[in-house]
Amino acid sequence: MKKLLTLTCICSMLFTSVIFAKELTVMFHDAPIPYVQKPMIKNGTTFVPMKQTLETLGVDVSWNAPTKTVIGKKGDTIVSTCPNSTTLIVTTGEKTQRIPLDVPTYIENDTIFVPLRPLLQPFQAEIIWDSNTNAVQIKSKDNDSFVVKKTEQKTIKNKDGVTVWKAEIHYPELQVESEAIAKINEVIANDVFTSLSATENEVSAENIVVSDSGVPYSFDCNYEITYLDNNTISILLDYYEFTGGAHGMPFRQAYTFDLNTGTQLQLKDIMDMSEANIVIFVKEAFKKNIEQNRDNYFAGAEEIVDSEYFVYDFYIQPNKIVFFTQTYLLEPYANHYQPTIVDTQDITLKIDIHKSL
Repeated sequence: MKKLLTLTCICSMLFTSVIFAKELTVMFHDAPIPYVQKPMIKNGTTFVPMKQTLETLGVDVSWNAPTKTVIGKKGDTIVSTCPNSTTLIVTTGEKTQRIPLDVPTYIENDTIFVPLRPLLQPFQAEIIWDSNTNAVQIKSKDNDSFVVKKTEQKTIKNKDGVTVWKAEIHYPELQVESEAIAKINEVIANDVFTSLSATENEVSAENIVVSDSGVPYSFDCNYEITYLDNNTISILLDYYEFTGGAHGMPFRQAYTFDLNTGTQLQLKDIMDMSEANIVIFVKEAFKKNIEQNRDNYFAGAEEIVDSEYFVYDFYIQPNKIVFFTQTYLLEPYANHYQPTIVDTQDITLKIDIHKSL
């Protein structure tokens, strides 16, 4: 009987240990976070590596060795905790709170693990639990967690050491580690640096005369995320090149990507009509817009829409597809990028783009 009780206790302990620690998958915007140390469910609580989880959300994480404290900072929000602590300290602006944890943090393989939900709440993240797949989905309500601004700066000086050309390029980099996201980042970075290199190669420092105002030639790029949901992102890159004169020359590049495949979407992937009908539809939309806003366009803009020179691009916004042309094709410089807007409620779509940013 004593042996039976001993065996029962051992089996019970083994069974309890299996329940105590269970691996799970943590997703960020539908892509698995590639953890080095795996998240675990322990005693009904989901624990994640604090550093890698917060960095996925764009949080800067540091380690204070003297106090053995892990610190995460983004904007005016700071979270910190220590190993074996039952408290998460959260500072937002001038307000500091001590958030109690039901179970303490712990260290395993030099990695500090923290309960997931209280860790992410200060950063406005939504957590969705899927019991069927044993997975946790993290949805950030902050675009800055998913999209990070990258910057590249260059200058060219003449023989006298005077800066005669400068470039400041800002472009987006998506933060989830997946093949699809890597493809998107590669497309954008390649286009940005190809444009930068081409412009830089045209510069001859000795032939540039800096104006009396001291303004050098320049090449700039900024971006805007015009649409983002779990499946689709639309991005604008706005370039501006100044080579003297009254003003520089703008150029706009638009992208719409499928976040699940990394594919750049064309209108035929979005609008449920044939390519021939899409061309007809878009031209009619431009003509209608020109007719309603004649003061913004050149005389004869409708004829250009019907000509072989007519080239347009598009991006999406919540409930809208926005068409535009490059500067000077249809409108004068002061009115460049006049938007021709189509309400998605007026057409049939292949994808859902009704989400509000």
